[in-house]
Formats: sequence, structure tokens, C-alpha cells
Amino acid sequence: MRRILICGLAAFGWASRLEAQAVPARDLWEFPLGAIYEPPALASEPGAGLWNPATIALRPGERYRFGVASLAAGSAQGVDGQLLSGAMRRESGTTLGLSVARAAIGGLVRTDTDPQAVGDIPYATWLVSVTGARELVPHLTVGAAVRWRYGRADQVTGNALAADLGAVLHDLPWRNARVAVSSFLWRPGREIDDRPALLTAADLRVAGTTTEREVRAGFAYDNVNRGAQEAGPFVSARRDRVEARLAHLRTDVGGESVNRLRFGLSLYYARFAVGVAREEGVSGLGAVYQFTLSSIIK
Repeated sequence: MRRILICGLAAFGWASRLEAQAVPARDLWEFPLGAIYEPPALASEPGAGLWNPATIALRPGERYRFGVASLAAGSAQGVDGQLLSGAMRRESGTTLGLSVARAAIGGLVRTDTDPQAVGDIPYATWLVSVTGARELVPHLTVGAAVRWRYGRADQVTGNALAADLGAVLHDLPWRNARVAVSSFLWRPGREIDDRPALLTAADLRVAGTTTEREVRAGFAYDNVNRGAQEAGPFVSARRDRVEARLAHLRTDVGGESVNRLRFGLSLYYARFAVGVAREEGVSGLGAVYQFTLSSIIK
């Protein structure tokens, strides 16, 4: 874990010396790839630690976790994203992980002097993250991630190195409460260009006595620097192998507000977890759908 933190600090220093140049397609990382089903600060399926490095930590007795996620929005300019991740718990208790994520918008056509399309305009981004996390003291897990981001908008390309920190207070004595906080895409001194996000969420058990049979309720708040602010309550209910979630979110950006729902269903069987989720469309993009699959090897 110490090595991960040192690498993160080194990334901060390296990134702070880069020229103040924005990397294209930053807005695509405002779509919750791998986190429609859960608040980003608490998202553990498919276990990538993409939004909060601390959530990648595996519990004692778990050795490996692998996961994939796919996101798609139904519209003429369709947004799609993919995520592939893997994590390994070492004997020291530290979990190390690697994830590769991609997001893009298709259907952007190039026109000349008339409305006829003469080709597509590429608009896409990649994010590669190396993550480490461990439980420092009982009920407190912390994590750090070093990230390389690449973006392309037509003929303009760029890349940047960022580093993020996250923490989760979990299994607290009062109603099994959890509190999570994390940064996302932070380059010190480049906040205006990269627009890093602060992600927070908290929930507690309102009914039930075990993880396999419980009802939880909480609140999430995410703030993108010079961008959207998203907040709202969420609830989840699990009974044995089936879990359902629902969130009502309010997004404020550019002086306008939008309310929408996110909901999903997950099935646990043996060492596998399969999830499907939907978010009401905004800005004419249509509904957003997500599929996740993860597996734990003990």
C-alpha cells in the first residue's frame, strides 16, 4: 500500500508540471460507467475501484475478483462504454487492481458545405487505472489510484496522468452504516482544465440483520469542478440471491436542473454477480442501460 501511495504522489508531481492543456472528451466520464447500479463513491460491482479506489478492497478469504461492465444509451448519437477489471488480494491484506475503461459517442457525422454526411467524427476516451487498497484500521479502508487518460475529439488528441485517493468507513456499529468519499481525475493545479470530481455517499441498514437479508437507505452527492452537481437519495433491498436498487437524482448544471431515476436488479449465484440497470435519459440521449458481471475466487 505504501508503494501505491508513493506512486500516487509521484503522479501528482509529474502531472503538475504538464502544460495546461485540456484532454478531449472529459465529459464522457460524467456517465456513470460501472456505477448506475450503485452510487459511484460506494460502487463495488464490477469491483474495479474506478470511481473510488477504496472499493476495490477484497475481504479476508477472497483472493481474486474479475469484472466487466457495458453501458449504452439509445439515441442517434449513441453513448457507449466498456469496463474490464481485475483485483488480487495479497497475503499482507493489500488489494491490487487494474482496470481499463473506454467511453465514446457514435453517430457524430461530418458535413461539408451541404447537409450531406462525408464521414464520422471520432469522439472517445480511454482510462487505465492501477489501484491499491487495504483496511488501515478496523472499519476504515483507504485506496489510491494512478490513472492514465487519453481523449480524442476529431483530429485533436491528448493524454494526462492523474491520481486519486478514496476512503470508506464501513460496518460501523450503528445500523451497519457506511460513509465513502473519493476524488476522481485529479491533477493538482489543472483543476480548471481537467474538472476533477468529488464523490461522496453514505447509507445505513434500516431493516434486516445480515448482508444477504437487509434494506438500506442513503444519500449520494457528486460535484464536478465547474460542471454538474448531482445529489439524491437511494434505497436497496436484498433477499438471498436477489437485490434491487432505486435512486432519485437531481442534476444541476448550467443553471438548469433535471430530475431522473436510476434503478437496477442484481442476481448472486455461487461466486458470480450479474446486474442490469437503467437510467432515464437526459439531454435527448435516451435511456441509459448497463450490464455488469463479476466473479470472486476464494
